[in-house]
Amino acid sequence: MKNRIHLKKRKKYKLKMNKSKKINKKEKIFLILILLFISIIFCISIIGKKITPILMIYAEKKAKSIATVMITEAVNNNVFKDMNKEELFIQTKDKEGNIVSTDFNPIIVNTVLNKITIYVQNYLEQLESGGIEELELSSTILSSYDLEKLKKGIIYEIPSGIVFRNSLISNLGPKIPVKINLNGDVITDINTEVMSYGINNALIKVSVNVKVYMQVIIPFKTKEIVVEANIPVIMKLVEGNVPSYYYPYSNQNNN
Repeated sequence: MKNRIHLKKRKKYKLKMNKSKKINKKEKIFLILILLFISIIFCISIIGKKITPILMIYAEKKAKSIATVMITEAVNNNVFKDMNKEELFIQTKDKEGNIVSTDFNPIIVNTVLNKITIYVQNYLEQLESGGIEELELSSTILSSYDLEKLKKGIIYEIPSGIVFRNSLISNLGPKIPVKINLNGDVITDINTEVMSYGINNALIKVSVNVKVYMQVIIPFKTKEIVVEANIPVIMKLVEGNVPSYYYPYSNQNNN
């Protein structure tokens, strides 16, 4: 009887040992998962502090570059393409036909600015959503960018090797996609610059200023930027009355 009782006790002990082993395995797996989670968070924090700012610098440059191109294309291809730019001005003349004053035509100018706002917003929204094929773009622009990427809303892919700032490995590593979002209204205005030209003449330079607020998006970070483009419109020479006498040099003799 004693031997039988002893055998039963051994079996119970073995069962306890098996249970404790199972518990230890679960604890090890749980600890491994915790360590893995902590290491992932640690890597993400390093990327956010060290690598992401470098990537954002390149992303911001590419975003401003393509946004400026799209703004220029939107204005030149849709607003000023078939327009008589002389309509922007109203000239007042005297009885002898001499130009007294030159002003902007407010109706034409407001119409032009409204069109610019509409077309620029449409171009940038299509660029954001990947609808690049619906836009009227020059062949030079189409050949300068990867259309397949633009169709996905990706304006550029930055090689991750660029963060090491070494020309030998700058094109290596996985590609970081860059996207943009229109983040606000399109602000447009007319700028003028008047310069003297020859004798009693003036040269008027007219340009359109377009300002857009956008958001640059890369993995782990976004940044709001302002894209500003000045687009030349027209240079106009305004002729005035020629004076009866013209002395190009002053008389310095005091005799």
